[in-house]
Amino acid sequence: MSTAHFVDTASLRVHYRHAGQRGNTAVLLVHGFPQDSYMWRHQIDVLGEHYDVYAPDTRGYGLTDKPRIRVTRDILADDMVEFLDALGLDEVYLVGHDWGGIIAFKAAIDHPDRFTKLALIDTLTSVWSPRGIHGWWFKCEPQADEFWPRHAVEFIRAVFAGEKGSYGPPPYSPWARTDDSASGARLWDPTRTWTKDDVDHYVEMFDNDASWFHAVEYYRHALPFHRLNDDGSFEFLSNPKVAELWARNEFEHMVYAPEDWHKAYPHPALWLFSPFLIPQAFASGLPADHYQPSGDLYADSFPRHFPDLRVRGALCGHFVPEEDPTRTNEVLADFFAARI
Repeated sequence: MSTAHFVDTASLRVHYRHAGQRGNTAVLLVHGFPQDSYMWRHQIDVLGEHYDVYAPDTRGYGLTDKPRIRVTRDILADDMVEFLDALGLDEVYLVGHDWGGIIAFKAAIDHPDRFTKLALIDTLTSVWSPRGIHGWWFKCEPQADEFWPRHAVEFIRAVFAGEKGSYGPPPYSPWARTDDSASGARLWDPTRTWTKDDVDHYVEMFDNDASWFHAVEYYRHALPFHRLNDDGSFEFLSNPKVAELWARNEFEHMVYAPEDWHKAYPHPALWLFSPFLIPQAFASGLPADHYQPSGDLYADSFPRHFPDLRVRGALCGHFVPEEDPTRTNEVLADFFAARI
């Protein structure tokens, strides 16, 4: 069974979960929004049978420190490197879901000597998709800031317990509908995916102003939106400009990592995706192995950055490791063992 620990890194006191034996190949699991390391509960012990597995709470979430400073992708990626340093781990296999994937990509693309395999689960590399309209809403000030003190608990309960929130749809928030998502009808029943204890855990961990501060910081300042012009140049859009686009319901692909646009990761990479961002791939059910989505800046960013890429689909909602742990565990095991 996994055990909980704290470690002091160069910047933070980090809470993490661990399973497995030191000396085995190490695996680092990085969670997404609005969760913490608990989201890996279906993976950590399974992977720990063969690997040395670590799942930290990222800064601002769970029981890890919550310093109220402006957040950048560089800071979040450095947090992962400092976590390895504090534990004496030279290199690991790296897995990230949602925001954890954004962090994992930045860490791996800048430190490929430390992260020798990279698995990204329903997440992004350098391009934000217009299907994730919350990326625009988070840049609205003070609208996004004022939402969380009023609605944080019912937001968590809407996402993980299927309850309907009292808050309104756009332009008030991007979260109002609980019967479907940006990708169409829900593919899972939250009440069969998350137990009451699961929901209570996420409420307890997220219901504090420091986590709300970091939720806003991650999206508002760590994802600076740029348009990619026809001549290959990037046009930065200020947060007030993005907020204007939100008010007009205007969404398009945005590059948030122009500094990484031409970088390539030299090791094996895996992309495990759901219908959330690419619903067309699932028109006939689960896509075939090695199916490569393409045709827009988001999908095309994966082969751009990963010359050694494997691709798999998961027929579930966005929270893949929790909604389909069997598929997640099988794909990760096959990727780590070089069977795919």
